[in-house]
Amino acid sequence: MKIYNTQSKTIEEFSPAKKEVGMYVCGPTVYSESHLGHAKSYVAFDILRRWIEYNGHLVMHVQNITDVSDETAQTALKFGKSEKEITEEYTEKFKTQMRTLGNLEPRYTPKASEYVEKIAEITKDFLNIGKAYETEEGVYLKVESKKHGKLLGSSIDEAIVEIGVDTGPKRSPYDFMLWGPELAGGETWNIEGLKPGRPGWHSGCVMMASSILEMPLDIHCGGVDLIYPHHESEIIISECVFEKEYCNFWVHNGLMEDAEGKLSKSGKQRLTLSEIFKKYEPMQMRFYLLGHHYRENTPFDIRAFEKACEEYQKLNRIAKKSMTYEKREIESTLLLEILEKMENSMNDDLNTPAVIDLIREVDRMAKERLENESEMGQISSIYSLFKKILGIFL
Repeated sequence: MKIYNTQSKTIEEFSPAKKEVGMYVCGPTVYSESHLGHAKSYVAFDILRRWIEYNGHLVMHVQNITDVSDETAQTALKFGKSEKEITEEYTEKFKTQMRTLGNLEPRYTPKASEYVEKIAEITKDFLNIGKAYETEEGVYLKVESKKHGKLLGSSIDEAIVEIGVDTGPKRSPYDFMLWGPELAGGETWNIEGLKPGRPGWHSGCVMMASSILEMPLDIHCGGVDLIYPHHESEIIISECVFEKEYCNFWVHNGLMEDAEGKLSKSGKQRLTLSEIFKKYEPMQMRFYLLGHHYRENTPFDIRAFEKACEEYQKLNRIAKKSMTYEKREIESTLLLEILEKMENSMNDDLNTPAVIDLIREVDRMAKERLENESEMGQISSIYSLFKKILGIFL
């Protein structure tokens, strides 16, 4: 199978030597309702996991929960609740909505708050060996400009440094925070050797990933908006701690967008999954997403979405009826060609739009056979494969 590797900027063969693949997915920051961007990301990586498993591997799927952040503290303060109450509420909503979208559950869902002591320990280690420094605003890792750019490439200076811009408490624009100050509304940790405060975002993911998965990671996933600073910073921290490669393969999905680059009804708030699911079925949303390549920025147009919803209902009706027939081994030349095209499409950087076209082709065949009361066992089998690989027709 071939997948686009952000680090090499090419579509590469993904063929891990181990039977079990370690896959780390950057999960949500749980301070608000899940939105369409979450659906885009986590459906994409669910498809990736399904296809890796289809190719004979087990997947140790780890997807973190960021429950310590500026946003979680601010939301707790706004609503007069504890940070834990806020994050637990939105974590459960997120997990429920991902299940309704047909996503397989990760094997592990570590929380950043569970790894604070490990983050504190590496922060103190960096201070002790002179790789980090302390300011009134927190502890920062010293980073040379040449250390950045493994994912963004040589344009890193243009991406993050503007002449004359104040770097704040940092000594260099390349440095980033390992340990932050106390925040109103948020939990504070009192760790010996550090000022009372809170863990940094980037080091949290490194500690969660490396504590559960074997290093280097086989594959690390996230949205393109996480490439910098988050994933670049993860690489730098990991290489400082472990002195070896952090990850072999980086996969990033495109975003859901409207004219402003975010989805909203009023221009102020993102359109949430709760709002969408009041009117539409989650599987209709999944089908719409699979009709767009995971790496492209997916425009959300309500008319196009509703058209996709209508089509899914029709396709689903025939698929479910077809799958009531006992499955038979696929022997038909035409169906074997469709199966081969499906595998080739998925092996070509998870080309789900091409697979949706194949489903349309099978739909026409199924209708004809149902009308003529022809043999349906092979049709049932190929629909079952579509269901397993794409997670639709539930």
